[in-house]
Amino acid sequence: MLEFIGISLYSGGCGMLGQICFFIVLLFWVGFDVYLFFFHNREISGLLQEKRSKYIMLAFVLSGMFGAVAVDGGSKEAFMMPFRPYRWVGVASMIFAVVVRFLVVRQLGSSFAIDVGALPNQQLRTDRLFRVIRHPAYAAEIAGFLGLALVFDYPLSSILSFILPTTGILYRIAVEERNLEYIFGDAYRDYCKKTWRLIPYVF
Repeated sequence: MLEFIGISLYSGGCGMLGQICFFIVLLFWVGFDVYLFFFHNREISGLLQEKRSKYIMLAFVLSGMFGAVAVDGGSKEAFMMPFRPYRWVGVASMIFAVVVRFLVVRQLGSSFAIDVGALPNQQLRTDRLFRVIRHPAYAAEIAGFLGLALVFDYPLSSILSFILPTTGILYRIAVEERNLEYIFGDAYRDYCKKTWRLIPYVF
């Protein structure tokens, strides 16, 4: 990944505008997730019991991102090609992922934590961003990885950068939903009947 960045920046020029924008957005995305993973609400995370799933999800995400740039030399050549409109759509999807994740964290406030478990006086949030889909942040992250796949614009790289992170996110969702059902029981099951997991009217 670092070599990939180095090649892009070294090439320079107006023809690299798409690549430069991509790396700026990627920096914000990764930086925000690193903050959430290691620093946000650490005192709350310390009270939560389940920590394994976040590392499994992280392993899938990193495998997809680093695997996408390590497959072969063709992936780097494809990445360096001038941006077509659909690659800009990919960058926009990444921005969307960062913005929605930020809004979710802001809505949950002090109750947001990267680990899974039961908190004292925990409340089930079903309003605003959670009114239609149960995992808006993960839905946005998946959209972001789809955007990443569009930006790579190379079959194997695109598959790895989308499928592996999405697999990790789906595993994490399964863990979180089991936990929420355990905590809230019928209230969560009723909420599930009225909402969609990630995509309205689809899934």
